[in-house]
Amino acid sequence: MRTLTLPDLTAEDLFSKAVCMTLSLRKIGLQRRAKIKVKSKADQNMFKITKVIVSCPEYDRIVLLDSQIRRQLHRYDLPAKIGHGMALVPANCLQQLSHLIDDFRGQRAALIDAFSAVYHERKEDARDRLKDEFDAKEYPTLAEIRDSFRFDIQFMTFDLPGVLSSIDETMAERERERMAEKFKIIGEDIRDGLRELVKGLVDHLLEKLSPDSDGKPKVLRASALNNLTTFLTDFEGRNISNDQELEKLVAQLRTTLQGVTPRTLKKDETFQGIVRTSLTSVRNQLDTLVITKPTRRILVSEDTD
Repeated sequence: MRTLTLPDLTAEDLFSKAVCMTLSLRKIGLQRRAKIKVKSKADQNMFKITKVIVSCPEYDRIVLLDSQIRRQLHRYDLPAKIGHGMALVPANCLQQLSHLIDDFRGQRAALIDAFSAVYHERKEDARDRLKDEFDAKEYPTLAEIRDSFRFDIQFMTFDLPGVLSSIDETMAERERERMAEKFKIIGEDIRDGLRELVKGLVDHLLEKLSPDSDGKPKVLRASALNNLTTFLTDFEGRNISNDQELEKLVAQLRTTLQGVTPRTLKKDETFQGIVRTSLTSVRNQLDTLVITKPTRRILVSEDTD
């Protein structure tokens, strides 16, 4: 296995091309512990039974939207672990993220209004359905419900610990060394993660372009091509570790897939064969770049859990 080298990634390199994003979505919980006993001779302490205090499609729509928000915003994450609840995103994606956030805030606010409008009605419906298990004390007020919803997102950058120099130069130098090592590891994680990601996309498209064991063509969905071309479009902003080896393969893939559509791949077998040959060449080169490393976790401070 050949040795892979990577220039040390400094704080200036990293945070001129990426920022740290934290996302927090909060909402009221609609489940409570129930005191109903299980009809069994088993130890009752081994069971934890919950009840839904409000069954509400308006609330369910908020839950679904929150899943979509997390999925869409974290789609921009760079493959590096920097701390619990934190993600690195390319700096050149901030405008796109800002538009998405504004749109999601508006959608979520409308759904919260819709849920609030029917809350008392749903509460009375729960009274009928829960019978003697209904407990009015378990139901928050409408004001408490509205106050429970949060959509907090922050973008942060970090600087080297220069302020420590005015206090203790030895401490400052030790902190610089610690951060330099962390940035180097972050750079390696981003490089390796991007290599694994593009390899997975190439493997998937190539597998769909290859006939099955009976020689019959497989179903080629547009996403197999679109996911790869999206990666190629976004690569420059995500390549903050300056991976020149992967950059060459990305350029080769762009040339191969320029003007290619799912329709042309499905209809033209000769053209499909040309694309398959080029993808195979890229995959073989990616196999030499992707290495298996032990899983590790990078923390931004000793207190991060």
